[in-house]
Amino acid sequence: MKAMLLCAGFGTRLSPLTDSVPKPLVKIAGFTLIHDTLLHLHSLGVDTAVVNGSWMADMIEDYLGNADLPLRIIFQREEEPLGTAGAVREALPFLGEEFLVVYGDNLTRQPVSPLMELHRRLDSEVTIALSPTGEPSSKGIVLTEPDGRVSCFREKPPDEVAESNLANSGLYICRRSAVEYLHEGEFSDFGMDVFPILLGEGRILAADTPGGYIRDIGTGEGYLLACHEVLSGMLTPYEDNGNIMNGILIENSQSYDDIELKGTFWAEKEALISKGCSLENCVVLSGAVIGNNCTLKNSLVMPGTAIPECTIADDKYLKVF
Repeated sequence: MKAMLLCAGFGTRLSPLTDSVPKPLVKIAGFTLIHDTLLHLHSLGVDTAVVNGSWMADMIEDYLGNADLPLRIIFQREEEPLGTAGAVREALPFLGEEFLVVYGDNLTRQPVSPLMELHRRLDSEVTIALSPTGEPSSKGIVLTEPDGRVSCFREKPPDEVAESNLANSGLYICRRSAVEYLHEGEFSDFGMDVFPILLGEGRILAADTPGGYIRDIGTGEGYLLACHEVLSGMLTPYEDNGNIMNGILIENSQSYDDIELKGTFWAEKEALISKGCSLENCVVLSGAVIGNNCTLKNSLVMPGTAIPECTIADDKYLKVF
């Protein structure tokens, strides 16, 4: 099986973390997102993956060139992003008649076999993996008939009028015929362009919830939750570095003698936590400095951030400094 892994986005929702590194190369509790995703694709039976890149494409290409991966990687550079469907159209010579399309900003363990069964039964052009969301206005909402046929798409509808909470989760089984009519080099998006056109032509699209873990790490909140879920053991990386102990991963070299750690915690290299601090369910990224006697809970401290001494951030919401 072949796959297209979409990695050309700018990652603006995760700024400033993505100001100096493209989102696919972001680390999650010690491992690199794109590496984990490619290993997951291999576990699904993928032997060749086309990976596109635009924003900081050199870094992605260099990483893939040096990574030890059990599948063939073809890198597709885009001087200007072509959109989700436009990128797939560009890669068709390497993908064959039927292939997977996977969005590169998700940490995922979604299976493909339930989708493939539906895909075959309905003879669908594209079969879409769905997952529940609490924020329909930030997702592409998919409405289906009882047999799994897609009846309608609602791209990012207002929460108060959304007709469903089942969202496009960024995994498709796709046939060449779904995108081959697009012109090479033409910008096109699956949700905004291709899916409505296919439905308007009466072609069959299908969708279902295959189960499995899925987390959009494209926002600070989603990223922090993904880190927590890895640190707590909810999700095991394909390449576990073995350094997570009781929900804690410490990669910096400082002393923690006068620092209280509770719940999950990850300190990246070059992070500095000062004396007298209490940290619960926190991620402190490289170059961040936390002043003396701070109390932080459910907090993501971005790279290079300076937290003033005696700062208190302790509520039920995820706080991003």
